[in-house]
Amino acid sequence: MPRQSSAKQQMIIAARRLFRERGYLGTSFADVLAESGAPRGSVYFHFPDGKEELAAEVAIAHAAESVAVINRLTDREPSASALLRAFVAHFRDEIVASGYREGCAVAPIVLEVAGATPRLAAVTRRGFQDMITTLSARLVDKGLESDRARELATLAVTGMEGALVVSRALQDPEPFEALSVRLSEAAESAPTISA
Repeated sequence: MPRQSSAKQQMIIAARRLFRERGYLGTSFADVLAESGAPRGSVYFHFPDGKEELAAEVAIAHAAESVAVINRLTDREPSASALLRAFVAHFRDEIVASGYREGCAVAPIVLEVAGATPRLAAVTRRGFQDMITTLSARLVDKGLESDRARELATLAVTGMEGALVVSRALQDPEPFEALSVRLSEAAESAPTISA
């Protein structure tokens, strides 16, 4: 598979950050070019289908990074409850480090345009499915029973998205703390494979 050019990759990184801060509709190609430093001609060379194509690439990159985070955390954490706490902490730490300016890169795509475009609806759906499926599988690796692992993974991803919104509004990490406690308790009381 050929490697993406540096300009294209920088534009995806820039768009992802801008979507997290300003949303999809609040980000223009001019903003992406200014943030990335890519030449103006890069837009239609790398994204001939326009902003929708760029948004699809952002959603794919976001999901891939989130899956990689889950896998890294799995290697580091000793139990299902510790994995869930670390998952929530990762996103808490990101939003706190941004001064509560940067939420999820994919949420604005879903809320602002995905319903109007089948391509973006499909790519965002797949991204969230991949996150839930990966987290669920890693919870099974940590000993949870499959159905309960799927339920907790779905709750973790859903709760994390909600915590990003509420934490940003409150300018406070407390929504993540509450989520972390409840997920950890649920994991500790969940049926395990050996049970």
